[in-house]
Amino acid sequence: MEKYNKNKLNLFFCINNLEKGGAEKQLNYISNYLSLKHNVYIFTSEKTKSSYNFKSNIKIYVPTNMFFPLFFIKKLFSFKPNFVFFILPKSYFIFGSILIFFPNISSILMRRSLNYYHKNRLFKYYEIFLHKFTNHFICNSYAAKKNLVNTEYVPETKVSVIDNYIEPNKPIFKIKRNLKFKILCISNFYAYKGHQLLLRSLSLIKDIPWELYLMGVSKDINIKDIKKDIVKLGIKKKVKFIKKIKNNYAYPNFSLGALFSETESFPNVILEYFQLKLPIIAFNVGDIGRLINRNNGLILKKRDKKHVSQKILSLYFDKNLKCKSKNSHLSLKKFTSSEKTLAKFDKIIEKLYVRNNW
Repeated sequence: MEKYNKNKLNLFFCINNLEKGGAEKQLNYISNYLSLKHNVYIFTSEKTKSSYNFKSNIKIYVPTNMFFPLFFIKKLFSFKPNFVFFILPKSYFIFGSILIFFPNISSILMRRSLNYYHKNRLFKYYEIFLHKFTNHFICNSYAAKKNLVNTEYVPETKVSVIDNYIEPNKPIFKIKRNLKFKILCISNFYAYKGHQLLLRSLSLIKDIPWELYLMGVSKDINIKDIKKDIVKLGIKKKVKFIKKIKNNYAYPNFSLGALFSETESFPNVILEYFQLKLPIIAFNVGDIGRLINRNNGLILKKRDKKHVSQKILSLYFDKNLKCKSKNSHLSLKKFTSSEKTLAKFDKIIEKLYVRNNW
């Protein structure tokens, strides 16, 4: 124990890139916190610019050529990391495969989603193979933990659940209610995120004064294609694209936060909606049912545009929307704090360090 408290550890974090996204934002919070006590190094498998502010004492390495895996191996020998964390499947495949040959280094997979993404069986079973060489697993939801244990044969004793974290923002001052029903949707444009369903559902109730604000970057769906759909649906004037979140996006100026993803674990965006005091509408996947209920929002059960449009309409006429807003904001403290999230990483690192050096 004393050795752990006196000496800094070397921590490696491996991720695809540092562009905008839930996993990248969580890495930003976690690494900035851990860098106060330890030496933190981040390795990406893609050469992109960072969308987040990392502390100056964190060293970030991005690939400059095809020999980057050899560079990573060189750093393993020179820095001798105590722990290597893998975030997202691609980085796990690349860097996790290398760690097979370094059994003395503790490896930790941070599973942030349900394992729905492997269309190729070979990739799926190779990931399960990598699990055999991974010392610990950190999930952000109980659904993801269940997925790991029941379908990927990971011993339950090796899996910990830590909720996502979000830093407190500046106090939201009193905002006058806008007469329009403004809906906020923060989500990168992946097909599984359900933007098309949201747009088609809203097009059925275009007569009510709603406005939709979309924030995200193009992924497997291009924003240009989303804009074409909006024109075809006749709702061009009612949909706006934004690049950053402002305090005036809070309730009651905005009325609703939306998440239409088919496959989520513990989505970071829910915490952002909580922070903005927004009632939330979402589908019951992953741990969404643990986060949202009739007191702070509405859970959708059918991916049908008529059903969805009627549920949005019910919220538009809901006289208890103000109460849902209040409960939404209270939920933030319940699910995120430095003690509930960041400090848990300290405990896991300490526990594994002591075990490995016993």
